[in-house]
Amino acid sequence: MIEKIIFRRCLSTKPSTMRAWVSENGAGVELKEVAVPVIKKPRQVLLKVKAASVNPIDVDMSQGYGREFLGTWKKAEACDFAASRFPLIPGRDCTAVVEAVGGEVHNLAPGDKVMAVVPVIQPGTHAEFVVTDSKLCSKKPDNLSYEEAAALPYVASTAFSAFSVARVNQKNAKTQRVLIHGGSGGVGSMAIQLLKAWGCEKIVTTCGKENFDMVSKLGAIPIDYAAENATEQLIEHAPFEVILDTVDSPLAKWSDNVMGVWRNCVHVSIVSPLMREMDKNGVPLGLATTALKHFERAFQSHLRGRWFSYAFFMPNSDLMQQLSRFAEDGKIVPIVEQVMRFEELEKAYEKVSRLEGRGKTVIKFD
Repeated sequence: MIEKIIFRRCLSTKPSTMRAWVSENGAGVELKEVAVPVIKKPRQVLLKVKAASVNPIDVDMSQGYGREFLGTWKKAEACDFAASRFPLIPGRDCTAVVEAVGGEVHNLAPGDKVMAVVPVIQPGTHAEFVVTDSKLCSKKPDNLSYEEAAALPYVASTAFSAFSVARVNQKNAKTQRVLIHGGSGGVGSMAIQLLKAWGCEKIVTTCGKENFDMVSKLGAIPIDYAAENATEQLIEHAPFEVILDTVDSPLAKWSDNVMGVWRNCVHVSIVSPLMREMDKNGVPLGLATTALKHFERAFQSHLRGRWFSYAFFMPNSDLMQQLSRFAEDGKIVPIVEQVMRFEELEKAYEKVSRLEGRGKTVIKFD
């Protein structure tokens, strides 16, 4: 009786084991046979993964990135000081077919085709099955393949998190002028499309000259970050209410100069030192050193009525619903550079680690 309350699943028999790419100690990944995850909470769903994107954070986490913070979280969650972050399965997003649902899930049913994101504290999507919260799933757009749709959730969630910090949303974007550093990358190109779908007044982005055509088609005004007169070009388009850094560069730091003054303008960066500082110095000292760096970066801005803050990937249920609608309406288009087989994940990691190209790398499972 208890089991019936907890979940419903497909009539087909679910296997007890699955293939997954696992990092045992932060020294890369290996393909292993592991137990299929189980639903432990009534609002969770079990997904059979069809495709998943590969992001720099996946490569970094497989090499030990975030081990101190995530290890501390794991100990607190398990109430066990011996608990470890490893082994871990990377992967933060996917497209999938719902295999089973918890007893309090009413928006999804076994057999539904979905896009999904998975919080960093949970086993990820580079495996044949994954468990996540039902609210972090949305309908897979009918006009996109599994591989195309898998390129959207993680980068969209990261961009949405940054805009939430900057207080930009669908209601007020029409009055915002936004500068994005690194607009040709995964998060940057998604940020442009999200703003465009919201009706943003003006979007300017820095990128390499070879990517001008791409970002222009997405709806942004491109500026060559390597040009000698890059600062002068930014001044011509100023002032900006919001600046988003998807890359860390001298030009990004300088661009505080083109923000509006005394207007609560926000400069937000997704390039935070927090995880690396904690990995280097431990959680308490890492938090302290990150706070100091934030204070140093933000102090001068605060004196002129501006704000600076870091932002992090945070899954959001509202964003997932918007993402499905925008993708079906053609307002957001996935940019996929290469699709590789699940068995080729190590090659995909090596490619993504070079931080080259201008589209997403996706792995397919069938």
